[in-house]
Amino acid sequence: MQTNLEASGMIEFFKVLPNLFSGGVYLTDPKSGQILFSNDFFKNNLGCKKEGKDCLESDLLTWVSIEDKESFQDLILSPNKLSDRDLISGDFRFQMPNETLVRWFQFEKRKVNIPGMDFTLHIVFVRDVTNEKTNEINIVEQIQFFLGLFENASVGMALQDWEGGYFRINPRFTEITGYSFQNLTDLNIKRIKGEPISEEEMEYFSFFKEGAEESRLTRKDGRRINVYRRISAFRNSQGKPDFYYVFLDDVTEKKQLESYQLHSQKMETIGSLATNIAHDLNNYLQPIHVFSQLGKEQITSGKFNQNQVLDYLEKIRMGADNARSMIHRIIHYSKSKNEHSVSKIDISSVVESTIPLLVAGLPKYVEAQFEFYKSPLFTKVDAVQFSKILCELTSGGILVWDDRKRGLVQIQTLPSDDVRLLVSLEFSGLSLPSLSELTTLDLVNFSDEDFQWTGIHLINRYVKNWGGEFYLDKPDPMTLKIFIYLPLEEALPVANLYPSNREPKPVDVWSEISKKKIWIVEDDEAASEAISFVLSQKQIKPKVFSTSTLALNQLSEEIPDFVLSDYRLKEMSGLILIRKIKQSNPNLPAVLYTGNMDGLDAEELSKEGILVRSKPISVDELYESILLSFGFL
Repeated sequence: MQTNLEASGMIEFFKVLPNLFSGGVYLTDPKSGQILFSNDFFKNNLGCKKEGKDCLESDLLTWVSIEDKESFQDLILSPNKLSDRDLISGDFRFQMPNETLVRWFQFEKRKVNIPGMDFTLHIVFVRDVTNEKTNEINIVEQIQFFLGLFENASVGMALQDWEGGYFRINPRFTEITGYSFQNLTDLNIKRIKGEPISEEEMEYFSFFKEGAEESRLTRKDGRRINVYRRISAFRNSQGKPDFYYVFLDDVTEKKQLESYQLHSQKMETIGSLATNIAHDLNNYLQPIHVFSQLGKEQITSGKFNQNQVLDYLEKIRMGADNARSMIHRIIHYSKSKNEHSVSKIDISSVVESTIPLLVAGLPKYVEAQFEFYKSPLFTKVDAVQFSKILCELTSGGILVWDDRKRGLVQIQTLPSDDVRLLVSLEFSGLSLPSLSELTTLDLVNFSDEDFQWTGIHLINRYVKNWGGEFYLDKPDPMTLKIFIYLPLEEALPVANLYPSNREPKPVDVWSEISKKKIWIVEDDEAASEAISFVLSQKQIKPKVFSTSTLALNQLSEEIPDFVLSDYRLKEMSGLILIRKIKQSNPNLPAVLYTGNMDGLDAEELSKEGILVRSKPISVDELYESILLSFGFL
């Protein structure tokens, strides 16, 4: 056979062939299975190196892995496989001697017709495809692994096409949404056909921006749940999304737990706040209780010092005023309005109203001390926001307290110069690491851009918006001072809420007012008795109604000239009652007083002739309100 090849000149061709093909090449006789020629790549990689002996194609079976022996013998070693085709090919695993890893080889066998020979030979091309097959196997394994994760994931996963239709969802997705794959498919078909779909159902086909968000989702059964949703797009070579990957997790229980924890924290803070408020109220009630008892004993005995009794009454009044002022400040702070209301206010009163909240938020090992300027310091700020700033600065959220030592914060209000006031805070007992960070800052004139602490950054913005300045100073490594400068304003005159084009004021205004029909609508007997007693000191005998119905029924007999009503009545609000009475007397002046002014626009109500006052209303404020209502102020 070798002589026939040489005679035909084919041997020269096979010598050149390896230069044209980078893999292995061998020529075989299909009848005998003898390898007539092979190149070096084939010999070096597949082990056919028999010296002086013929190599048989069947010898390769020795190295074929057991998983592929049968298919290798059927495709490559079967002499009749090429009888009805021009090419057979296959990929096979080989376990070579002294090698631990399996190698993959691709075999391509073709028929070769040699000139001058009356039979056909087979030529086989062999390529080492180990890397390609390994990558392919890895990809398949990764796909299988991904599909396993996809199907068994503890979170919902789904694939959406570019129109929003679902073509794959995992079991957890159906559990979260209540919709099966068939349900979503049917809904998508209805959507494409233009058939009616509810807004809740349409939500499942809406396009969402790529990224993550927490939102509310309506399940199939109508129940609303909290979900965490992440949308990612798989894009093609042109950068357009081929499909969307939807990650969905039910965080309803997590939200409920967070809400419960937040509620617990709030309740703990409220408990601490209530303790401080109770402590302050006890301080205010103490002189009321003591001096009222002393005054009663002196008067009962018939032997009393008038000046001493008057002194007792003054101390009682001061205690009541302090308690009333504290309640007003707490109500003002607790308002749930989000809008920022900048108004002229005494800065010392703002700081004083913050004391219960500030003390409640301080760690137990930190003491707070306050010093207020003796005269009012008026400035224009958002009082609630300023109180929150003080709480944020002292609570440890921005400046960290060192729990290994006693801490102290001293807050002082004082005038800085003719045009500015100063609120200063001095801290000792802060954590040293937090203080060390301040050394990298320009503590006198820092800018918004280079200041890295977000909380301080926002506080600085608020102060700037109020026309003020915010500074930090470290006089020594253990102390930090904060200076808040605000514009100092003169006190503004009290605005006259009613037109001044009235009749001249009489000499004895209370004598004139006592001739009017005065109504009091109050469902608390003690409160109505107290107000009636105060008015009786001005010779006014009011009519008192314990319900709004009784007051409305009285309209059939007389129309009042003035009404003082509590806002929160059982049958209807005091505001509705006053407006109903105004239908009979459109010019009716009225005072509406309440413990919580949320939802009441005092400025708009004043245009209706209704003054709004806070409970408990003081004697002076009651008299002033009546005089304003009748135009005597």
